[in-house]
This record gives sequence, structure tokens and C-alpha cells, in this order.
Amino acid sequence: MTDLTPKDGPVADALTEAIVSLNAQLDLAHTLDMFLTASTEHTGAKFAAINVLDDDGKSVEFHFRGMPEGVWASIGRAPNAVGVLGQIPAEGSLVLEDLTMHPAFRGMPKDHPPMGSFLGTALKVRGSVFGYLYLASKEGGFTERDEHVVEALAAAASVAIDNAQLYEQALHRENWLKASQNITTALLADPGDEEVFETIVEAAKDLSNAQHAALVLPGVDGSWTMEITSGPRFAELLGLQLPPKGMAVNAIETGKGVISAEPPGAIVLDVVQSFGPTMYAPLRAERRTVGLLMLWRDRGAAVFSPDDLAIAQRFANQAAMALSVAELSHVKNMTSMLEERQRLADDLHDFVSQELFATAMQIESIADECPDALRDRLLRTLDHVKRAQREVRGVMGSLSGQRTSEPISERIRREIVLAQDSLGFAPRVQVDWAEVSHAIAGDPTLSDDVVAVVREMLSNVARHARATAVTMSLSGADGRLAVQVTDDGIGPGGATNRHSGTSNLANRALRRNGTFTLAPSRPGAERPGTVAEWNVEAQG
Repeated sequence: MTDLTPKDGPVADALTEAIVSLNAQLDLAHTLDMFLTASTEHTGAKFAAINVLDDDGKSVEFHFRGMPEGVWASIGRAPNAVGVLGQIPAEGSLVLEDLTMHPAFRGMPKDHPPMGSFLGTALKVRGSVFGYLYLASKEGGFTERDEHVVEALAAAASVAIDNAQLYEQALHRENWLKASQNITTALLADPGDEEVFETIVEAAKDLSNAQHAALVLPGVDGSWTMEITSGPRFAELLGLQLPPKGMAVNAIETGKGVISAEPPGAIVLDVVQSFGPTMYAPLRAERRTVGLLMLWRDRGAAVFSPDDLAIAQRFANQAAMALSVAELSHVKNMTSMLEERQRLADDLHDFVSQELFATAMQIESIADECPDALRDRLLRTLDHVKRAQREVRGVMGSLSGQRTSEPISERIRREIVLAQDSLGFAPRVQVDWAEVSHAIAGDPTLSDDVVAVVREMLSNVARHARATAVTMSLSGADGRLAVQVTDDGIGPGGATNRHSGTSNLANRALRRNGTFTLAPSRPGAERPGTVAEWNVEAQG
């Protein structure tokens, strides 16, 4: 630090005022601007610049004074830490009478004004180099006093920069939090509002300063598809399936986010190969991944930081929880609606249909005992009653058949979502939906049995197994349809004690020339687990 003498009083006061002004606002751009102004005023330099560099010495921000805008536009890019600029020490300053005479000098860009004298010093924040201050073209050259003044300003600037960065980070986190709260509120208010998916993608893209974004959601066949996309090339991204062996699917399976200077992995989709810095944030809820947020910046842009990933991951997890609640609400609403349809069908059968049948019987009996004139009128009335019976049967069939007409994948998916509440986790599902759909095509009522069997098996696990993991597989090959549920719980003893449940499963199998079996999955183990299999004939 410089040793200011009494005659330097006015200068010292001005320097103190400049140091204080650096912390006047918690805005990084303002802080850097004030630092440049103070550096030129207190040294007499004609040119000044602050070059903010990344860990590889590449410029990510460049602020300057004294250079005409037109000249800067023709140069087109900021310098990196090479040549003379690469010789600036992390401590102290590099002072040169003539920049061009230094052995490391590599020349100037075209149209760059001559620099002459030069002073460069590092700006350090929390012990690490944040960037460098360049001063040039002071008449008579820079003095030792200039060094001390600049180092004093740099020390003050480092504190101001740190405060400004902390403030920006806090503001950035607050904006992410507001966005996630808005998404949660919107989904809970209207679980069916698909525009919220677009809001998730747009908010993540804007808040992360990304140019492209995609929300990946699971398909019924186990694939992962970009369902919502944003950015200049959104149409090319929309509908793309993730490569099964790619890094994105790995992030989904492990639940761990990824940041990279470019799209990572050996298998990358063609359209993504031209993108730059990449971030993948899995949407995790209840220890399962329900989606993946993919964000890309343009090539040459700043790489996403671990802090960026941490913030985006919290946002993604909040969105996942909201999506899970919305999904469960939707499934329960659908279940309630279908159960209400079944109740209406039962009521029509138990009351309306039976009353019409009894009325028809009475009319037939009365008609046999009436004169011919009345008999003809009664028979015409009987035709109306029988027509009403047929209409009621049609409505009953439509109402009760609503479940059967649904795709089997949707019905099983609903049962799995509902089972998560009682299990405490999501079962792993292994199924070829096309194969299973073909197996039940010859007998649509088989889908009702399959759904009931899945529900009963998962219920048995939740009530008796004390399991921490469940795998369910469905297959429909070779004229058979099989449902198998394997858990890691205490074994089949608990489930067999509930006679009604296993009896129902066995009876359903017997009616279809099939079998139902329970056996330990790891015989002899402390927790032997259970394999439950329901296997019946299929007519696909």
C-alpha cells in the first residue's frame, strides 16, 4: 500500500472517496464502471479495461474506457490471458514503459490504437483471480505511486465485487424460487393445465441464460421424449427421443445432474451437437425421476457453474413435486369418474333395468287375460318397455365398459401411481405394451382381470412385505399373459396369511386356465423377498 504524505492530502481524500464509492451500489456492472473511472482519474491513463476471465484464461466479460466504440466494434473480441497479458502476476503489478518492447509481445489486433506505457494488475476475489485491470498510454509512463494507488483501488474493488456477486446470486436464487412457486401454484390450481409445462421450460431457459431448453418426459414404452422445447431450434428438438445409452438417460437413471462445456457423451443427437455449454437437471420426486430439464447455451458462452446446477436442480425438484401432485390428482379424478360410471351402471341394473323387466312381465301377464282390443294396446306398450330395456342395457354397457375400452397401458399406469402412496416409492416396471395389448385383444375383459391382479399384488406388497423396492413385469408371449411382482421384503409368509387376497388372485387365474404362485425370491436370505406370478391363457 502507498505511503501518502501530508502534501498528498487532497489526493488521499479523493482516493478514499473513490474507494467508498466502489461499495455504494450492489451492482456488479456499476462496481466495475466505478473502478475503471477511479483508475483513470487517479493515474492519468488514457485507456483502461477490466477483463473478466474464466478458469482457462478466456475472456467472459470486457469493460473498457478511452477506446472509441467504432474501434472496439472492428476489433470484435476481448483479449485472452496470452502474450504480455499472460505475464501479469497474481500478486502485485506488471509495469512497462512500452508494451511493444516486452519479449512476450505478440502484436496488436487490426485497428487497435497504440498503447505505449502499460500497467496491469490482478483483481482477486476470495483468493482467486476474478479478472485483470489494464491501464495504458499514460504520458511519461506509470510511476510507483500509480502502482500503489491501483493496488489500493483493486483491494477495495475486490470487496465490492464480492458483495455485488453475492447480491446477484441471492437475487438469482430468489428469481428461481419465485418461478418454482408460480409453477407449483398453477399446477395445484389446475392439474390439467398443460401450459404450465411450457412455463417450466421458458422460466428455466431465461433464468439460466440458456438459448435452448427442453423438458423430457417418460413415454409408455420406457422411452424418454422431448415433450416441450424452446429456443431458435425448438421445432428440431420437439419429439426427439433420448439415446438409451446417452448421458441424458444416465442422468435420469442416476438422478444426478450434469454440467459440461459441450453436449457430453459419445452418443449425442445430431441437432444437439452444434450446441455449447450444457446442463441436465433431473426432475426428482419421491426418490424417482419423473423428467429431465435440458439446457444449452451457444458455443463460446460461459460454462454452467456448479452453483447454476444446484439452483436449477432445486427448481427442477420443485417442479417434479408439483407435477407428481398434479399427476396423482389427475389419476384420482379419473378413477373417481370411472367409479362413478360403474356405480351408475350398477344402479341402472339394480333398479331401472329390473323394474322395466318386472313391468314387461306384468304387461305380458295382463295381456293374456284382456280382450283383444286392449291386448293390442298392451302389446304395443310392451314393445316400448322392451325398447327402453335395450336402451338401458346399452347405456349400462357403455358406462361399465369405459374402463375396458381404455388402453391397458393407461390403466396400469394409473394403478402404479395410486400404489405409490401406500408403497412409499415407485415400482420399477418392465413391459412391452404392444405385446400385452395384443394378448388381451381377443378378450377385452381380460384387461379388467389384469388391472385387478396388479392392484391386488401391489396392495399385498404394501400391506405385508415391508419392502423397499418392487419390480413388476408384464408379458404376453406364446399365448399366455403373465403378471409378475417381485419385492425385497420379508418373504411370502405375510401375504399368504391374507387368505382373501391370494384366494382372489388364484380364483381369477383358475377361471382362465391359469395359475397363481407365491415364492421367495432369495430363499434362505434374512429378507427373502417374494415373487408373485399370475399366468393365464390369452386369446390375442
